Amino acid sequence: MDRALIVDGNFRRRVAAGELPDGSVPLVSITAPKAISLYRAQCLSRALDLTSRVMQKNGQGFYTIGSSGHDGTAAVAEALRPSDMAFLHYRDAAFQIARADQVPEQNIARDMLLSFACSTEDPTSGGRHKILGSKDLMILPQTSTIASHLPKAVGAAYSIGAARRTPPEHQQMPDDAIVMCSFGDASANHSTAQGAINTAGWNSVQSVPLLFVCEDNGIGISTKTPKGWIESSMAHRPGIKYFKADGLNLYEAYAVAAEAAQYV
Repeated sequence: MDRALIVDGNFRRRVAAGELPDGSVPLVSITAPKAISLYRAQCLSRALDLTSRVMQKNGQGFYTIGSSGHDGTAAVAEALRPSDMAFLHYRDAAFQIARADQVPEQNIARDMLLSFACSTEDPTSGGRHKILGSKDLMILPQTSTIASHLPKAVGAAYSIGAARRTPPEHQQMPDDAIVMCSFGDASANHSTAQGAINTAGWNSVQSVPLLFVCEDNGIGISTKTPKGWIESSMAHRPGIKYFKADGLNLYEAYAVAAEAAQYV
């Protein structure tokens, strides 16, 4: 069995056995129906992971990037608005699925399957690349090139602040819109990421409404990240406020993401 099937088998076994997290009601403003909707987005992300691998084995798909373990980004999507531009880590399918629930007339499962198949009907890449992204969802398409999207996110956020100072001829985003950019803990050490983070902090005095989301699972491909490294290296940067949440706790992830988005 491959790793994806092992993860899926463990998940099904624990759900069937009732090995679930604490069911106490958390004190955050997220309703039970909304929590179920986010859980559904997480499950759909896992199902698409498995389907993409079947498609690849059958010669129907040509490129897979699993999103298992990054499912908590569904909560981040809920904490933001569809008008907040997003630059996503290439494993954040759960974010895109959850955001699709916020926008009418979306068929996100079909769109993502078209991407897996490299179909010319794929609304994002036209069959050129398996990719996350959607014009309707304000998710700019990115490739899996490590950390390459962080400088672009800084530029987009800077443009919102610049538009406030000098209104442009065309403006599609609200004045209070923010930009969200997610990446992994290993990517944080890339020189491209460090340059973008430093630029965001340096420019923050001029208004750079940018929310960086570092998804720290303690490993980058096959290299472990030192425990606590992300917090210690990010918590005291000038111009940047640090927030910390448990990505495995849907309610905590939502509450902290909402607090961070409000701050931005």
